[in-house]
Amino acid sequence: MNDEANTSATGSQPRSARIFRWALSLLVAALALLAFEVFNYFSAPPLDPEQKALLAWQGVRAPDFSVTNLDGQAIRPADLKGKRVVLNFWATWCPPCLEEIPNFIKLRSATSPTNVVIIGITTDDVVTQKAFAQRYGINYPLTILQDVPSPYQDVDRIPVTIFIDRNGIIQQVLFGPQDLQTLEKYSAEPDFAGKVAAAPAN
Repeated sequence: MNDEANTSATGSQPRSARIFRWALSLLVAALALLAFEVFNYFSAPPLDPEQKALLAWQGVRAPDFSVTNLDGQAIRPADLKGKRVVLNFWATWCPPCLEEIPNFIKLRSATSPTNVVIIGITTDDVVTQKAFAQRYGINYPLTILQDVPSPYQDVDRIPVTIFIDRNGIIQQVLFGPQDLQTLEKYSAEPDFAGKVAAAPAN
């Protein structure tokens, strides 16, 4: 009987070792997967040509243009110098745009219009925009995009948000839906302090 007990005891050792190795392998695989996910999360995707072209306008004086709001009045960024201007290129049919709309509404509510001006710019028609504005409680001007120069006409994939400082310099171009913290950060930054660059060649 002692021999059987010893055999049973010694037989359990390899089984315990196998279980330990199996658990260790699972732990290593889980840690490797976690590291991969963290790397992907924090690694910015490569820029496409459109994004590179728009980013080249950072530090450049913003070309003036005119857009029409839903009441038929013209809005020109050149008339807004002395204020930070936030241009949001969006559309009512764009899910990522709809994701960030509440953050622009909150930003408008939290900042003075004498300091920060938010302008939504889209090719959607007036009727569509008015219905959208009423449904979602939009509290900043929505406008129709027509006949504008670069870089505004170069926006293809939306949403895109452009921040223009109080001196009319394009300070930041952001791609994709933005959270409230990011919008607040760039809306409150000091004005561009570097050397103003020439407009990129088309």
